[in-house]
Amino acid sequence: MNRRLLVVLVVTGCLTSVLGQDDQAAIMQKARAGDPAAEVKVGMMYALGQGVSRDFEEAVKWFRKAADQGYADAQYRVGGMYELGRGVPQDFALAAKWYGLAAKQGYKDAEYRLGIFSEQGKGVPKSDAQAAKWYELAGLHGRPEASFKLGSMYEEGRGVTQDYAQAMKWYSRAAEQGRPEAQYKVGTFYQQGLGVPQNNAEALLWYKKAAKQGYADAVEAIREIEQ
Repeated sequence: MNRRLLVVLVVTGCLTSVLGQDDQAAIMQKARAGDPAAEVKVGMMYALGQGVSRDFEEAVKWFRKAADQGYADAQYRVGGMYELGRGVPQDFALAAKWYGLAAKQGYKDAEYRLGIFSEQGKGVPKSDAQAAKWYELAGLHGRPEASFKLGSMYEEGRGVTQDYAQAMKWYSRAAEQGRPEAQYKVGTFYQQGLGVPQNNAEALLWYKKAAKQGYADAVEAIREIEQ
């Protein structure tokens, strides 16, 4: 993924709709009065350079104001800034610390990042078992990428006991949320009879869902079944 795009996705998120609805001066006034949601918006303005000059250090300052009030979204964004080294020195341990604070409040994106960190050993001890726990929490809270990751761990027996039925459960959760890679996996499980009874009709249905999103492996799988 393009690093600049990652900054937008992980650290700042979507700002266009926010600025379209609220006047920047009004946001700034609320932020200066200590409103944490407004403080995050101001931080986003600086991170993206919308209405102000782009300034990552200033963005961190505003994110920290909200984070220090216990605002989970801001804690997550501070973690993202440390992970990427934007406005602060890159520090995976501090990123994990701030993600952890947000994760304690059930913030799914922070839970997902902690899963990644645990799986890769970034800022925390490398542990597939701990990664699986974070992915499960993030998946339960609605992060489809986490559900897919957990599905792969059950399929491969990494950090958890290998269990195709559990893998299918988590792949299905992500597939139902529209993730094409998960839809493809659900198709393969039906085609091979892994964790579910073998069923080419069901496999084809899920392959077609993935293919509609341009997933190349699904297109090839459809050809193989229909030959």
